[in-house]
Amino acid sequence: MINCNTREIIQDGLHTKEVLNVLSNDIEGAALVALTEKATQILRRCVDPIAEAPEHPSDGLVYGLIQSGKTSVIQVTTAMAADNGFQCVVILTSDNEILYGQTLKRMKSVLQGLSVLGKTDWADPKRFARDLRNPPVVLVCSKNGTVLSGLLEEFKKAGARGLSALIIDDEADQASLNTNTSKAKKTGKLPSTINQVISDFRNFFRTTTYLQVTATPQALFLQNPDNRYRPSFTILSEPGNGYVGGDKFFGDKDDKLLRFVDIEEVEQLTSSHQPSPTGSIPKGLRSALVTFLVGATCKRIENPVKGYAFLCHVSSSKVDHSHICSLIESFKEDVFRILESPTSKQYVNFISELEAAYKDLETTQFGLPPFSEVLERMKFYLHGARVKLINSVSGDEVELDAAYNIFVGGNKLGRGVTIKNLLVSYYGRNPKKPNADTVLQHARMYGYRQDDLGVTRLFLPRKLAGHFSLIHNMESALRDVVEKYPEGKFEILYIASPLQATRRNVLDPESLVAYVAGKSINPSYPLRTPEMREVTKTIDERLQHIGNDEAAVATTIKDLISILELCHIEPATDSLLWNIKNIRTALEMIEGLMGDQAYLVVRRGREIAPGRGENSGILSGGEINLAPSDKPTLFLYRQTNKHGEEVWWPQLRFPESDRNNYVLSFSIEENES
Repeated sequence: MINCNTREIIQDGLHTKEVLNVLSNDIEGAALVALTEKATQILRRCVDPIAEAPEHPSDGLVYGLIQSGKTSVIQVTTAMAADNGFQCVVILTSDNEILYGQTLKRMKSVLQGLSVLGKTDWADPKRFARDLRNPPVVLVCSKNGTVLSGLLEEFKKAGARGLSALIIDDEADQASLNTNTSKAKKTGKLPSTINQVISDFRNFFRTTTYLQVTATPQALFLQNPDNRYRPSFTILSEPGNGYVGGDKFFGDKDDKLLRFVDIEEVEQLTSSHQPSPTGSIPKGLRSALVTFLVGATCKRIENPVKGYAFLCHVSSSKVDHSHICSLIESFKEDVFRILESPTSKQYVNFISELEAAYKDLETTQFGLPPFSEVLERMKFYLHGARVKLINSVSGDEVELDAAYNIFVGGNKLGRGVTIKNLLVSYYGRNPKKPNADTVLQHARMYGYRQDDLGVTRLFLPRKLAGHFSLIHNMESALRDVVEKYPEGKFEILYIASPLQATRRNVLDPESLVAYVAGKSINPSYPLRTPEMREVTKTIDERLQHIGNDEAAVATTIKDLISILELCHIEPATDSLLWNIKNIRTALEMIEGLMGDQAYLVVRRGREIAPGRGENSGILSGGEINLAPSDKPTLFLYRQTNKHGEEVWWPQLRFPESDRNNYVLSFSIEENES
């Protein structure tokens, strides 16, 4: 047991033991210990389900990585919640039937000692009321307005307001947020349906904790700080051994797992954009399929009972999906026919393609089976290859029921869906203004794939690889900030052009503020009171070694921060950008991304008129050129006493990047100053 203020968190309850025992079949001991610790951290922050109802309910976020095991965190947390007095756990998941089915199945498989109800199980009011009278109970509900409203109504009929409830909102940045936020102030629009029902759920129970779970929290962190859907605390969920993420695909300069295709061929595959869709398979997609056949066959020889997967994700259009399926089916038929004609020229050419793919995989996978054996087994398995259409109108499922499983689809193969044994992906989603969170959710190649990494490949246009690389850097920077400030209300997002953080309709444009690459900020007016004399003296002594005519002096970001923390501003002036907490966080993020070097420019005997805008600057002439623009620069100018006490007035310039433009975006309360 772990002390949590006046109560203890039970880590070794019966439900928790059962879940850990079931998970131990797939998860090693050290990872199970880590899951237990994460669940304990969460329960520490939850309301006490046994005590009197608190004045304010608690809420927070579990911030994981794509396909890193967030479901396991939910499972252990649910079991531990039951062991610690929560009578009801409501798990909200996607309205995507594939994802909903996966979640319900996973919860039932591990929570053997609990009543786990799906969305058809509360149709009988008497049975549902009986379940609630015998807690703890777990409910898995899809985020569909009608289904959610129906569940809430059944809770009301059962008189269940007094239950202590933990609401776990999986993929909380999807569907849960108010999609009318951007227009609400101008038009007076009410909250969107699902957002309103979830809010009603949060208000219904007397004792409740609302826990958001996602790998893409950009939209959550950019909510207004007083918004109930912005988490008040964040717990980082770390991946276990064997996890493959952005560092494996986009962290190395040699791009050893990436294969680039022409972006024009991706356009060819979107038949809806063509007057007459081509019937030939593009070169890059053909190469990806050949690589998959070779890699999957090698793995099948090693593991005769496993099936392997290929993913083609280039469009959200159902017409495009059908077109691509037809192309791949035709490719399969052609390959089958060619392999039956070993004397033909086509056979010789195709064998050359296979050998090229085999040699390519040899560069990353040691000890491949002999090529001759691969070829023979491929001929055998090819006839049973399954090409599956996965979208809102298809009946196919994301199941591996063949040696070769080729999935074609769009949004239903995006967020949250796990594709087991995925070896080769062909990706081509190319919107004009890509949202960083949406693109990251498309990264189905991430996951626990270390054992298959040597035969894993990602085929995509170089432009889109650049997007993923930028997003990987953005994600790393954000997780570093959250780790430093888990209870901060000032999370800052690094957003690299041409990306935007998230969809605009869930954000309040009046609360969004940003620091921009190459641009400067300054306080509107420094604090000039007698109490500032000692502060001014301290800065004087600290900078006495820097002459008044010197150009930029090299220093560190930590040094800049320590100086800025001494520079107080007049509290009566409006201040949106000049907030030392936000500035510190932004500079620390830049330090992690670009290194710790910075510049300091010092000048004395200056007289600047009061009441300046935060972007208007305090420099004159060409003084902005006193320092190179590639590092953060603090221009620190000492003011005379014409308008009061002598003080130092700072101007901070954010560095330009030779790789891309960027903004450091954050949200503030309306009355923040």
